[in-house]
Amino acid sequence: ILYNVVEVDRILELSNEFEEEIVKNEEFLNLISVGRLVPQKAFDRLIRIMNRCVNEDKKSVKLFLLGTGYLEKELKDLVCKYKLKDSVIFLGYNTNPYKFVKNADLFVCSSLHEGFSTAVTESLIVGTPVITTECSGMRELLGEKQEYGIITSNNEDDLYMSLSNLINNPIKIEALKEKAIERGKMFSVEERVKKIESFFDQMV
Repeated sequence: ILYNVVEVDRILELSNEFEEEIVKNEEFLNLISVGRLVPQKAFDRLIRIMNRCVNEDKKSVKLFLLGTGYLEKELKDLVCKYKLKDSVIFLGYNTNPYKFVKNADLFVCSSLHEGFSTAVTESLIVGTPVITTECSGMRELLGEKQEYGIITSNNEDDLYMSLSNLINNPIKIEALKEKAIERGKMFSVEERVKKIESFFDQMV
C-alpha cells in the first residue's frame, strides 16, 4: 500500500499558530475530537462517556468537539441533559484544526466507521496521542499491536473503560505522545516519496 503524500510541513507550521481555547492545565486532561457532527462520528456516545467520567467518576477532564453538522443541536441538548456545559465545549468550524489538536492532551475517535482517518493521521503528525474505536485503517495507523496508540472495540463501554484508565495515567499518556511523534514521521513527504520511487524502481 502506498499512502498519499500529506503536507506535513504545512500541518506542523499551522499547528504552531496561537490558540487560546484549549488551556493547558495540570488539573484537567484536555480531550479533542474532530469531524462533522453526523451519526458516523458517534459523538453522542462520546458525550455519554463524558457523563460517566465527569459526573459519575468525578474525573477532571474536558472534551473539545471541532466541527459542524446537522446533529449540532441534538448533541448540545445532550450536553445540557447531562449538565456538561463546562466539560464539553463545541469549537465549531475552523480552517486550522491542527493548532487545536496539538494543544490537546489526547485525540479521541469514537466513530462507528471510517475510511483511512485523516484526522487521526494529522493528530499523529502534530504529536497528539490517539485513542480510537476499531475502524478501517486504524491498525495501519497505530500498529497491529497498538504500538502507536490505543484501539478499543467499537462499543461505548470499551471506549469508556480504556479512556477512563488513561485519564489518570499521565505517564502512559506521555509515552503515547512519544509514540505518536515517532509514527507521525512516516507521513513526511520525503518518506512517502521514497516509498513511491522504490515502488516504481521495482516495476522497471
